[in-house]
Amino acid sequence: MSNSLKEFFKNLDIDITQLPDDTIIIGNDLAMVSFNGREHKHHEPQKSEHASIMICTKGVLRLKINLEEYTVTAPTLITLMPGQITEFVESDSDLQLYAIALSKRFIDMINIPGWQQQYMEMYNNPLHPLDEQALRAIHIFYTILYHAAANTDNPFRLQVIENLIRVFYYGGVSNLRPTDESMPIAKNSIVRRFMELVQEHYREERLIGFYADKLCITPKYLSKLVKENTGRSAGDWIENHVILEARAMLQSSDMTIQQIAASLNFPNQSFFGKYFKRATGLSPKQYRNNRSR
Repeated sequence: MSNSLKEFFKNLDIDITQLPDDTIIIGNDLAMVSFNGREHKHHEPQKSEHASIMICTKGVLRLKINLEEYTVTAPTLITLMPGQITEFVESDSDLQLYAIALSKRFIDMINIPGWQQQYMEMYNNPLHPLDEQALRAIHIFYTILYHAAANTDNPFRLQVIENLIRVFYYGGVSNLRPTDESMPIAKNSIVRRFMELVQEHYREERLIGFYADKLCITPKYLSKLVKENTGRSAGDWIENHVILEARAMLQSSDMTIQQIAASLNFPNQSFFGKYFKRATGLSPKQYRNNRSR
């Protein structure tokens, strides 16, 4: 089992040595697990390389996504994107939740047209309240997908799973949030690739020019595309990743501020402190002290 899948189960407070009997794991690409009937223990923020689709059918769950707290009241669909930082705070003892983890490699392999725009929508809007009809439809999909994934005798199992996920996207997820279909697919692909590059390189590279060079376009054109397609500037997306990582490390690690600055490729602690304070209004030390109270 990959480290990213282990993080997925850790996010759900599930011991990987004591997985529920109905858990399905296919390589490092897909996992399906139920989380029912017990209170959740608080854990530190975790970053996952997998996308997660979670269907909350009963109970109340408090969690943080990118360090912002949300209260989930059933029935709700939760969509978490690769690279997002999650922190499960607490849940009711009667919580019922079904979760699917999908690797980035598997998502890319499915190659769903229009995914770039939907990615942005789900990144910014992870909670999707469901009415009874939508919940019933999604639960039926989960059941069909589960049985297909559990059928190890089918030599076309992965192909069936791929197509079922496409059906789920076209029939359910893509309708949860409106998207601007006037943006040409080529432009969307550039923005999606920019987001992937930021996730890969934000620790080392904070200049828009680096990402524009990788995409073979000018920084001005990249900034224009990202702003049009996401509502936020390219610089904001880069800074958001850096600050989220810094906040998570200040909150949950024993690293010194100097070590955190070095891990994020700042030339020195002073430069990191100014960058962090400009974005948050607090120095790294003030932020850490406030979180520990």
